[in-house]
Amino acid sequence: MQKVAYMKTFFDHMVLPYRCERDITIEKNKWYVVNTRFGEDIAQSMSGIVEISDEELRRYFHKQESPPPVTQQAEGIELDEKSILEAKQEHAPVEIEHLFVIREATEKELQEWQNMREESDQAYQLALKEIKSLQLDMKLINVHFLLGRKKVIFNFTSDNRVDFRQLVKQLAAIFKTRIEMRQIGVRDAAKIEGGCGICGIQLCCTRSNCHMSSIYLKMAKDQGFLVNSSKLTGVCGRLLCCLAYEVDFYQQERGFYPEIGSKVLVGNLEYHVMSINLLKREVVLVDENHHMQKVSPHELKKIPRKEGFVYQIVGTGDDKK
Repeated sequence: MQKVAYMKTFFDHMVLPYRCERDITIEKNKWYVVNTRFGEDIAQSMSGIVEISDEELRRYFHKQESPPPVTQQAEGIELDEKSILEAKQEHAPVEIEHLFVIREATEKELQEWQNMREESDQAYQLALKEIKSLQLDMKLINVHFLLGRKKVIFNFTSDNRVDFRQLVKQLAAIFKTRIEMRQIGVRDAAKIEGGCGICGIQLCCTRSNCHMSSIYLKMAKDQGFLVNSSKLTGVCGRLLCCLAYEVDFYQQERGFYPEIGSKVLVGNLEYHVMSINLLKREVVLVDENHHMQKVSPHELKKIPRKEGFVYQIVGTGDDKK
């Protein structure tokens, strides 16, 4: 078991577990000096000290997953823009092995850090000017000064590799400190920039680390979405994070339902499954005359036949005893 505290850093707006290696007290919503992968910085505590297993700690490491084949993802869904299926970097790798809390921040450090946050707006405009002058294919997201001005982090996105060596030289001459050019993913950028989703509320990724989970179009299929891709993408241009919230429920529930098009015997009549509604727990049947009937999945019994499986309604028609 590891003693950790969940801390929020502001160069990436991530909330991650930071180890509490010494005899230190952590109070929620206070400010602490922490060691990040880039050096020392100020972070806000989002919890007190908690104990988590090594396995739970390891799950915060970024793991690249192989997405399902494109044909499998897109089958049965109308796509206006197939770019959402392209393999692009969606978020930067997370490395937590060197994350730990050092001590509580002093008032002087907090004031200095706040002044640097205000200065970052000016630094952003200066960096943007240099990027335009060098005609670099990159989008600058934000600028962040680490504690003590030991380093300046420039977060940016780009679909391609960027040769920013000349840019680093020019920025180092301006800011007189070390420069860290950090290429992040489009989901990371949305988390930093913030905003509202199509639901009208604050973006999920700004309130959690949900953007680290891989999202596939198959998740929309499993939940019965019959909409085009413009309804499935967020402000980042990638698939909505919320597609993953209930997909486990839908995948588990679908095991109790027949496949669309399955044959269902209702007495002497033959129906086929037209649609299913997992939330209402309904199966909609239709016969050759387009007469529809709604039944519960628990009323259907799977019966093996030579030509395959068929379903029969239990307790009605010829089955009634």
